[in-house]
Amino acid sequence: MIGVVAAGRVACAQPAEVLAKRVLAEMVATNTTADAGSTTPLVRTLAARFRAAGWPSADVVVAGAGARTQNLVVRWRGRSSASPILFNAHLDVVEVERAGWTTDPFRLVERDGYLYGRGVLDDKGPAAAAVAAFLVARRSGVIPTHDLILTLTAGEESGVENGVEWLYEHRPELVRSDVVINLDAGGGDMRDGKLTTFAVQGAEKAYLDIMLVAKGPGGHSSVPVGLSPIDHLAAAVTRLATHRFPVVVSPFVRMFLERAGPNTPGALGKAMQAVAARPDDAEALQVLLADPPTAARLRTTCITTILRAGTAPNAIPAEATANVNCRVLPGETEAAVLRSITQVIADSSITLRVDMPLTPSPASAMPVWLESVLADALGPRFGTVPLVPFMETGATDGVYSRNRNIPTFGVAGLFVPEDDLARMHGNDERLPATALTDMAQYTERLVRAIASRP
Repeated sequence: MIGVVAAGRVACAQPAEVLAKRVLAEMVATNTTADAGSTTPLVRTLAARFRAAGWPSADVVVAGAGARTQNLVVRWRGRSSASPILFNAHLDVVEVERAGWTTDPFRLVERDGYLYGRGVLDDKGPAAAAVAAFLVARRSGVIPTHDLILTLTAGEESGVENGVEWLYEHRPELVRSDVVINLDAGGGDMRDGKLTTFAVQGAEKAYLDIMLVAKGPGGHSSVPVGLSPIDHLAAAVTRLATHRFPVVVSPFVRMFLERAGPNTPGALGKAMQAVAARPDDAEALQVLLADPPTAARLRTTCITTILRAGTAPNAIPAEATANVNCRVLPGETEAAVLRSITQVIADSSITLRVDMPLTPSPASAMPVWLESVLADALGPRFGTVPLVPFMETGATDGVYSRNRNIPTFGVAGLFVPEDDLARMHGNDERLPATALTDMAQYTERLVRAIASRP
């Protein structure tokens, strides 16, 4: 069965899951890609929704770097303006290959128990759940102990005019908080229809792009003289491909292994527990390093992603370049990575240029109160679920708040099987309809629990 979910303004007296679905339809229907879309129309529509629900205009702010990259900041006043907590989700989405979709990517379509549309997983589903949670909880009479802030932002996917970064730099008074709840990370591990663990993102690797530049005299291909820039670059890239940065079992990673191990089947789970108990267990480390996702949490990684050289088949180019993308462990520096790469490629004819600098992102240790509110939010639906702190190997907007020493935790309510998560950023991105219900109810309980925190 196929149906199109209607968007439009609805009364927030409806249950959170009903309102979230309507808001999600509104979000998906707005093209917020970097190339052809804009977050601004959606932000303005959402701002009107909050004002209509009784929020003072002064507490619903639309602001941003550009005409197409506006952000929404909503402040929910509590009994105290001290120690506010900020919830963040992004509204921009990755580009769409329409030919690969079986539905209209910019229309929320319900088919065979799934909701299809660009961004339903990343990050409009969690954003819609947060909007519904704020509206429904406030309408029910909840008054937070401390101010709560909701930011819905631009530029997370493209990195262009990033909304979170812009707000911290240009409107810091709007987003000043003691803690950030990141709704673009974390979530439940679903196996055979059951929630086995809930991942809390407390750290992420830092993004770093380094350009290797090889230069030479160039010339006609019929008279080669020595090695060309391509030859030098190819050798350097090959040496870098075989290099492995040192393993680092940080206290944060050790806690991840300790908690994830008992809930991970087979040899991998046993190795996690062994390394958590003794980080120098060489045999267990080899098991972890054979699993790419786990290995990426144990060391900095660098890999070549783009090669450029040559203008004609009969000409030796004067320049060849390679983009090397690094994901750097918290605590390691850009300078140290550059030194390592310089030593590995061992070619003085190649220069290194930093095209995307590293933004430090120190780990955030999960506090006891967060474990308590997550238990309150998860318990009514899933019972007691092991909480696993983990480090993101990708990148989220959490880097900007952690860089400012604000504890930041990814606790999005995505309770989705791995095969559905794999559609994120891909064709026919979809979310089980039941998962949206679970996410909306969980997010409302999370907001209520945090609102009542002393």
